[in-house]
Amino acid sequence: MTTWVLLRGLMRDKRHWNGFDQRLRQRGGTVFTPDLPGNGLLSHQKSPLSIAKYAQAVWQQLDENLQGQPFYLLGLSMGGMLAMEMAQQRPWQVKHVFVLNSSAANLSPWYHRFNLFNVLLAFVKRCRGVQLHPIESTIVRLTSYRHRRDTRLIEHWSEYRKETSPAFSNACRQLYAAFRYQCPTSLAIPVSILCGDRDALVNMQSSKALAQHFKVELMVLAYCGHDITIDAPAKLVHYLFDILSSNHGKEELQLVDCADLLDLLDEEIAYHEAKLIQAIPRYSSALPAESE
Repeated sequence: MTTWVLLRGLMRDKRHWNGFDQRLRQRGGTVFTPDLPGNGLLSHQKSPLSIAKYAQAVWQQLDENLQGQPFYLLGLSMGGMLAMEMAQQRPWQVKHVFVLNSSAANLSPWYHRFNLFNVLLAFVKRCRGVQLHPIESTIVRLTSYRHRRDTRLIEHWSEYRKETSPAFSNACRQLYAAFRYQCPTSLAIPVSILCGDRDALVNMQSSKALAQHFKVELMVLAYCGHDITIDAPAKLVHYLFDILSSNHGKEELQLVDCADLLDLLDEEIAYHEAKLIQAIPRYSSALPAESE
């Protein structure tokens, strides 16, 4: 049985995996999605000011459920920083760490790690509507490339915000911890660095710096923004298991079947069909008018 631990980033919680965790469960895995202090079920807690303190909080949750059982660890954005920290703290329990669209202060300048201009641009260009919370609309516009205009997703996340959301002070504390984070010199376990080539928040150079630092190949997912788990979940799962099969053989891994490949193909077809439909009006307006 394969066990996964998934870590999200700034102001996000387990509700925002948008079904990605379920995809791993469908592959026969047991999946844990702990919330960070200040987010989700722990929104009443004060967020720490260092990534190491977040790691302590997550280990406390995992120790209650896993009781020392080893697992695969995946972290997105600030969650990637936390994943690296946890892998350094207990290398005997983390079998492989996957870092998605993350960064480190000792490897990249702040403007590569946080694109403030694109944050402001996302706020201006966000989808608007009565049921669309401006913060959630801005986040989706900023972090997703394929779904940046997806009003259903924004409505869904806006409902989450009504239920519970991080306090402004906690958001600032999380941002401070992320800005200060410095990755370890090395890790005693396998590490994989992945990024989307359309990330508007974190420059790809930050992921390249991490890959060079750990002396591993950078895996780039095409047409994906900051939140790859939303933009291309089927493709990401395919990449994860392909990496694991190369590094760990068939150990505890369910092999890819035709259904997985069809799911991946459907995902890519749906994306390119949507792009084509969006482009038709522009092409039609460029055509010369028929003479009477």
